[in-house]
Amino acid sequence: MERKLKYDVVVIGGGAAGISAAIGAKKRGQSVVLIERSSCLGGQATNANVASYCGFFTHGAEPKQIIGGVGQIVLDKLAAMGKYNGYRLSTVGNAIVPLDSEALKFVLDELIIENDISVLLYCNLIKAEVEDSKIVMVECVDDVGSIFIEGKTFVDASGDGNLAHLSGAEIIFGNPGGTTQMSTNIMRIGNFDIGLKLSPDVIEKAVQAAKKDGFKNLSKDTGIIFKVDQYGYAILPSVQVDSLDCAVLTACEMNTRRQAQEYIQAFRKYIPGMENCILVSTGPKLGIRETRHIVGKYTLSLDEVLNAVKNERGIARGAWPCENHQKLDKMAEYLWVKENDYYDIPIDILMSKNIKNLWSAGRTVSADSMAFASVRVMGISFGTGHAAGVGAAYMAEYGDIDINSIKSELKKQGAIL
Repeated sequence: MERKLKYDVVVIGGGAAGISAAIGAKKRGQSVVLIERSSCLGGQATNANVASYCGFFTHGAEPKQIIGGVGQIVLDKLAAMGKYNGYRLSTVGNAIVPLDSEALKFVLDELIIENDISVLLYCNLIKAEVEDSKIVMVECVDDVGSIFIEGKTFVDASGDGNLAHLSGAEIIFGNPGGTTQMSTNIMRIGNFDIGLKLSPDVIEKAVQAAKKDGFKNLSKDTGIIFKVDQYGYAILPSVQVDSLDCAVLTACEMNTRRQAQEYIQAFRKYIPGMENCILVSTGPKLGIRETRHIVGKYTLSLDEVLNAVKNERGIARGAWPCENHQKLDKMAEYLWVKENDYYDIPIDILMSKNIKNLWSAGRTVSADSMAFASVRVMGISFGTGHAAGVGAAYMAEYGDIDINSIKSELKKQGAIL
């Protein structure tokens, strides 16, 4: 069975970036469809046990909010359900937003319905048709058959640059050497005293004891367990994803699930107070941090991030430190934005260098390997997604962009610029 659809803006991926892009484009007055291959919206927050939003605030003792717009609407809706009452400071001083994934699924569904946006879950992108360096149609598939969707502009918020890849856009996999940030299967742990102090030192002591006793499937020597409600979320079982080939991903999923079982055994045996802890779940999907990036009209650099560089073409702000997950056995290393300030994200990192009507948002934007370690997080993805959606809507209407008009529309929609 074949179906044919036509929209002004086609958004691939229903995480923070994709949702923001779809809403931003619709509020700009364009018709929009949002394509998501999973069973729910939310991206890593609902599909990979990543139970917190990072990047909404600057670092420091008195964090300042730098992301508004669609991100703020989501926070407001969570607050109305009693599921958000402000940030929490992590063990390294980052301001994070704890999440209830079930509440978030509901909030995002309601937000899409309220904005009358067409959304297709269980829908997989398989092909892109390109003419004169523009995408004119994508083919998606569900369990019934093919769906052909025409569009004027397209936003790749897939997380893995799937549309960019299929359309022939210039891309980079990981850093220029092909190395990616480590991926992690986050463990949700229950049945222990939630007040128990679980510092990285406590975890390291347990892991060292377990390895000495013959445990062979533990990757990280230590890590973070952050707590939301009655659960602990352990950022531990890790692996490097060097390809999106299904056989590779299968091995990565099985590897990290095996690790999760051993970490639980280690916690029960070597951490007082966790003798009866249980593994409630691993992520429904592996938490992949980095695969493909577009090569944009501009590439955000580490220098711009660390030195809080402002840019007259800025369409969002970023302040999350460069959270570098390059070592399989170690915790992330942090490089901090100077003076707890923020940097501007220029619109040009969202625009493909060689596919004229392709926009990027979230963790597929054009950034060097260390700048990416900051700009990739979900809070900032609300900002880049919102800008990509408004920019794509403007391009769908006029065939080009005007930075001042796009910035004006973003501000009208509540974005913080």
